[in-house]
Amino acid sequence: MRAGYGTPDDEVEIEAVRLKALTDSRDRRTLRIVDRIGIAPGAACLEVGAGSGTISRALAERVGAAGRVLSVDKDLRFHQEMPANVEVRGIDLISEELPVGEFDFVHARAVLQHIPERDEVFVRLAAALRPGGHLLIEDSDMRAFAEQPLPEPFGSVHRLLARGTVTPWRDPNFGSRLVDAFSRAELVDIGLDGSSGLMRPNHPSGEWWLLALDRMIPRVVESGGLPEDQAAECRTQMRHPDLVMLGPLMVSVWGRRPVG
Repeated sequence: MRAGYGTPDDEVEIEAVRLKALTDSRDRRTLRIVDRIGIAPGAACLEVGAGSGTISRALAERVGAAGRVLSVDKDLRFHQEMPANVEVRGIDLISEELPVGEFDFVHARAVLQHIPERDEVFVRLAAALRPGGHLLIEDSDMRAFAEQPLPEPFGSVHRLLARGTVTPWRDPNFGSRLVDAFSRAELVDIGLDGSSGLMRPNHPSGEWWLLALDRMIPRVVESGGLPEDQAAECRTQMRHPDLVMLGPLMVSVWGRRPVG
């Protein structure tokens, strides 16, 4: 679920690899929070920006045959086959409406930071909840991640993407504004979990980012942000076996729609 850019047809295969690295590195933590909130058998769930659908599948297991999951994304090319209690639907969050007041649990991870209309979309996600339903939003705060010392020219390319310089419609630090968004939506029982970690090349912890950077390098060169003769050195540095990076802070915030 992205605004401002999509995946060109000639990059679908590598994007599928990148998405797998992302889910491999983040799903376990997300599901720990889901289980902390508690999803009852028979519940109705909405997964927004579902990607390959791994969280949708996990939610389907928790709600059982009596429950249902609506799994939505703007781009369904990466979505896997789902069990019978999952409906997969292509929805553009900016231009299309979501069901209102239908869900016991709504989740979006690394979605709102990519949407210029993120505040309006947040309101619609909250409105999709039934009374007593829970909303869980996960987004990054990339400030420390962006400014960490890295070898040059790799560090310069990393900062361009991490700061959102080459994607001005993106807010890489939207995670820091989530608590305020939940408060303004008048959700209650607000909770928060923040987590960072180490990133390494050739490991899911780092590949979700390094694969994106690798695809960005030709565009940075074309725009004049990196001399062409430094592109190869940048790729060598980001793939060095001894490279260890600080990961972005992933901020997960949840809250409940009041009953009555």
